[in-house]
Amino acid sequence: MSRLESYRGYLMTDDYAGYNALGAQSGVERLGCWAHARRKFVEAQKVQPKGKTARADIALNLINKLYGIKRDLKEVGDEHRHESRQHNSLPVLAQLHAWLEKAQPQVTAQNALGKAISHLASNWIKLVRYTEAGDLPIDNNAAERAIRPFVIGRKNWRHAKRRDGQRSTLQFGRDS
Repeated sequence: MSRLESYRGYLMTDDYAGYNALGAQSGVERLGCWAHARRKFVEAQKVQPKGKTARADIALNLINKLYGIKRDLKEVGDEHRHESRQHNSLPVLAQLHAWLEKAQPQVTAQNALGKAISHLASNWIKLVRYTEAGDLPIDNNAAERAIRPFVIGRKNWRHAKRRDGQRSTLQFGRDS
């Protein structure tokens, strides 16, 4: 974290508490990751009663609308993306926030839906911040995809005890 002490600007993070001090620095604005928020509702959806629309479905429908807007804006410039977010994303976010305020008092934080709703509520300001500019991402999926090979590799490389085995594992990973 010390490498980022002089950083000023937007910083996309997950909800890890270790980032709180960094986000409290003057000039740093934290962005929340909608993919992480969405994933929590997907988990809640898995345990909800089958056959009827439940609360997790409502939240996912609205979050999916945000991702639909994102897809539609993939090939446009930052200025147009910002304007479109103001025009299209903010109303969806207003709907989601109204739903959140209504649903939050009706659930407990102990179940999957309660955890998803609690995460959404406690990160709301960071989650909606991406609408402030056209160059801000809605999630950190691109960064997570970029580091995925190293995360998987780290798990695999850990088991290579000898140096020549580690080199072979690294070489194999590089060639594939």
